[in-house]
Amino acid sequence: MALQIDKEAFFRRMKRLYSFWKSNETLSRCDAIVVGVGVDEDVVYSKSTALQTWLFGYELTDTVMVFCENKILFLASKKKVDFLKEVNTGKENDHGIPSIKLLMRDKTDKDEANFQTIIQELQDSSSGKRVGEFSKDTYSNEFIKLWRSVYSKAGFDRVDVTAPMAYLMAPKEEPEVNIVKRASQVTCDIFQKYLKQQIMDVIDADKKVKHSRLSDGCEDAIQNKKYVSGIDPSLVDMCYPAIIQSGKNHSLKFSTVSDKNTLSFSSIVCMVGARYKSYCSNIVRTLLVDPSQAMQSNYELLVKAEEIMIDKLRDGTRLSDVYNSAVEVVKSEKENLVEKLTKNAGFAMGIEFREATILISAKNNLEAKKGMVFNINIGFSDLPNNDSKDAEGKALALFVGDTVLVNEDAPATVLTSLKKRIKHIRIFLKVMSIAQ
Repeated sequence: MALQIDKEAFFRRMKRLYSFWKSNETLSRCDAIVVGVGVDEDVVYSKSTALQTWLFGYELTDTVMVFCENKILFLASKKKVDFLKEVNTGKENDHGIPSIKLLMRDKTDKDEANFQTIIQELQDSSSGKRVGEFSKDTYSNEFIKLWRSVYSKAGFDRVDVTAPMAYLMAPKEEPEVNIVKRASQVTCDIFQKYLKQQIMDVIDADKKVKHSRLSDGCEDAIQNKKYVSGIDPSLVDMCYPAIIQSGKNHSLKFSTVSDKNTLSFSSIVCMVGARYKSYCSNIVRTLLVDPSQAMQSNYELLVKAEEIMIDKLRDGTRLSDVYNSAVEVVKSEKENLVEKLTKNAGFAMGIEFREATILISAKNNLEAKKGMVFNINIGFSDLPNNDSKDAEGKALALFVGDTVLVNEDAPATVLTSLKKRIKHIRIFLKVMSIAQ
């Protein structure tokens, strides 16, 4: 079946881009915006491809997108130009956006003429001096190298527009929310039906299984109808390799890799995220094996802090206030644990897993907006557990997190609604039971 652009969504979102351009402090200083996407199998997430997916529904490799004051240009191969003709109607002004010009790649001169056309359009856009770009997005294939060489020689003042463009795309439209909901269900299924059950079986049989093996199993499970059903498996994948940690060796970061240590029957931190149609979701749960009363109390406080943040996270609320609401409840009940808290408590997510510029942290004064999707996650690190007879259990971590949707004047909606109360996540070896 031939790929098609959702034209209504394209024109609606392009209009949002141009309106936001005028009102945003950083973007308004730019005379034009340039986005070049190359080919790099090592790049999983980038703002460039996220923008393409947001506008077109697909990634378009070896393509240059140019947004000028009075014109939009796309330089791409013949196949991609044919695809883009759907929005090149000649009536773009009727949708409140500039006219679109399509440029077809020409390998005979290695696109030199096309590049010069783009440079001229950039120079003619407004004052022709400042160009917005995604500074951290780099591709090393020949086409992008040639383009960057020409672009650099033109001598434009270059402005990194990563942060404002992330904020522009963060509020989700209803079709996007529905996709995130499906992704969230897949995430819950992988954790509940596969990973949690695997861990229970390991504990029940007193087996030695590596964290990395459990992680690898999640990669296989997401393609198995036993665990994920009613969805096209070609449209789902993991946001990152599932992270399983236990015992004293832990890092509550999503850049962590599950190591080859065997599962410790103490605190078991699980981070699982699934993508559906390029949109991300995530869940964090901790399973506690034979927890002391003190550790159970700490866990209950952590869940309380997360729930307070979920209540606080509403349209117009500063993200720093959301974070501080968690700090305040911990401070009021167990002040000594404040220093053990994670330094941020989540991030906006969507086509990219983690929006680094939209963090829930003490220093981020950006406001949450209705329709934004966040992964709220909060944890305690290096908690002393003197009751443990096992060296691995002497210092533990607790971590909990959910994918949530920001509402206008109500608490955020939890999209990963698996149970997380202490009675649902504690395991006592003598009776080997856990609430389902």
